Amino acid sequence: MWKKLVKSWKNLSKAGKALAIVIALVVCFMLVFSFMPIMRVPYPIEETYQTTETYYVRESYTALEPYTVLEPYTEIEIYCEEEPCEKYIPIDYAVISGRGYNYYGDAGCGVELYIENKDEISGTFIVEFLLTLQGDINITITGQKYIGAGSTQRVLVTYEDAPLKTLYSFSYSVTAPQKPNPTYREEEVTKYREVIEYGEVTKYRYIPEELTVVKTRTATSYKRVSLLRYLLSY
Repeated sequence: MWKKLVKSWKNLSKAGKALAIVIALVVCFMLVFSFMPIMRVPYPIEETYQTTETYYVRESYTALEPYTVLEPYTEIEIYCEEEPCEKYIPIDYAVISGRGYNYYGDAGCGVELYIENKDEISGTFIVEFLLTLQGDINITITGQKYIGAGSTQRVLVTYEDAPLKTLYSFSYSVTAPQKPNPTYREEEVTKYREVIEYGEVTKYRYIPEELTVVKTRTATSYKRVSLLRYLLSY
């Protein structure tokens, strides 16, 4: 076969030989160009890297928390059958009568009041008189009298410091002796009230911690391939 090729080559003219050489060079160039790694193409790779990540760690701790409890306490309560509920009350009495008068010759005036002690207890009665004189003049005078149990006595007051002042009217207020209230009683009772106390409890919380870890990620790298492979694979 080689001899036939040599013989054929010798039989070619100069123009044929030149054309054959050109064709051979083009074919060689295309073969070389097709297999040389001249095309740059990307491809994925896995790469490792270090990074810092934050983790939350659960830890326990103690704290004081308020809570409500019922606390017993004692209190004195007062009871009565009548109001006002007082430990001591006035003894029983009655105002029988009362009158006011002016002295002859405009020498002054006076007021008397009859009080009956209807109780079994004796004592001193205090009476405050309000006298209204001529010209709307008001005078306050206090009188008192010891009255035995079951007795009636007169409480008398006079006013002589203003001659020519006529007594027009009067009013009075009686303060009677006091006695223990028979319906009054004090009783100790137990009650409850809410109070706040504090107790130690266990709680949990999450605190951040940083940790260095190694991870992988996909990156892009590049390589060169031949034109033929590029055309066939990409």
